[in-house]
Amino acid sequence: MKFAVNLVAESSARLGSLSEFARIPEAVFETPLLLLHTRGASVPHLSYDLLQMVSSGHHHLLQMPLVTLVDHTKNVKAFGKGIAEFAGLKEYLNYVSVQDSGTTTPEGYHEKNSISLWTRGGRKLVDPQTYISCIEALKPDMFQAIADGDTTQRSTDKRVRKSVDVTVKFAGVCADLKDKSDILKDTPMLASITGGYNIKERLRCIKELKGLCFAGYVIEGFHTNGESATNLLWEDLEPVLMEILSSLPENLPRAFHGPITPIMLLKLVSKGIDIFDATFPWLVAERGGALVFPNSLPKGNAPVTETLPSVKAPAVIATDEKEGKPVAEKSSDEVVDRVYEINLKDKIYFNDTRPLLEGCPCYSCRKYSRSYVHHLAATGELQGPILLMMHNLYHYIAFFRSIQHAIRENELQALQSKLDLFVCSRRN
Repeated sequence: MKFAVNLVAESSARLGSLSEFARIPEAVFETPLLLLHTRGASVPHLSYDLLQMVSSGHHHLLQMPLVTLVDHTKNVKAFGKGIAEFAGLKEYLNYVSVQDSGTTTPEGYHEKNSISLWTRGGRKLVDPQTYISCIEALKPDMFQAIADGDTTQRSTDKRVRKSVDVTVKFAGVCADLKDKSDILKDTPMLASITGGYNIKERLRCIKELKGLCFAGYVIEGFHTNGESATNLLWEDLEPVLMEILSSLPENLPRAFHGPITPIMLLKLVSKGIDIFDATFPWLVAERGGALVFPNSLPKGNAPVTETLPSVKAPAVIATDEKEGKPVAEKSSDEVVDRVYEINLKDKIYFNDTRPLLEGCPCYSCRKYSRSYVHHLAATGELQGPILLMMHNLYHYIAFFRSIQHAIRENELQALQSKLDLFVCSRRN
């Protein structure tokens, strides 16, 4: 894999490209790049034909979390041709990450020599050797080194130090096993930068990883995936992030996983983050929402006048360590910010014959009304999340094309100002 930075804007936003992948050499991905999020090697709610329709035939890189695949690696290994052909997606390149960044990862279950993956069958402990064996079975086009990213702003100094110690140790083992593997020796591997909100530990992690050869970096440890990423605060994250980015090599890509909000995403882009994932549009579809935020600078986004809805965040599922099964749930007063979407479960859309978003050319907006999608969402019909996911993913892919264009034309600040104005108008 080759990464090239083609343009650096005044704000430090980077326009670059990923190319020269072994399996599909002609594929070129422009950064900032959106990874299409999958679960079980399938984009949620979308069949192969619908994915082709949404992606418009363009090259896309699929994010495949190991936590959703680990139970199937024996079958994939027996198949012998890797996860891309096993899933019928051989024309898509894929990147295997460790955790599912769209689903909250329970805190406090990693161990000294292994991390916990929470699958449908419960908790599975995975050490670096097992991890690399799984990666060999999947044969991805790029993958993330196993890491301990179990830190938040509430984490103790001891927990943060341990996360860095374990991450560095695991990275060294993965690098050694990768070099010895005939299957993976030429596959690009991304290292994880952990250390929570502790700048000293972040810099120690970077320093100790620099002696190893990696194709890029994933910035982990600011959240525990799921809604915790959506609720990140820029003022807490910025000082730590700036120290991290100033210490990383400029010629390697930087990834940030999780369903962050569009405004947070633009701020990260402006500081030089190159790779993100599509967990945000999926989570919005899961709760019955359709994205309506302005995703480009040209006029055409109709104003949204609906009352801003809010819902309670899903409670984090506590688990029994011995059994690996959910135990009693605790309610959460944390509110999910739905300012970027309309809630199609709301009764106000019962007779609304407009499309999900005025002016949107996606299939869902061309063929169906808010009233119909409201009916599907209210009655739990399977077509509801399909139509919402088609719209949301199309909208988000177009958003990334606008970001790339804005960097090229030095208009990123204008795009961010337009989004800020939209958010303020909806809140008011």
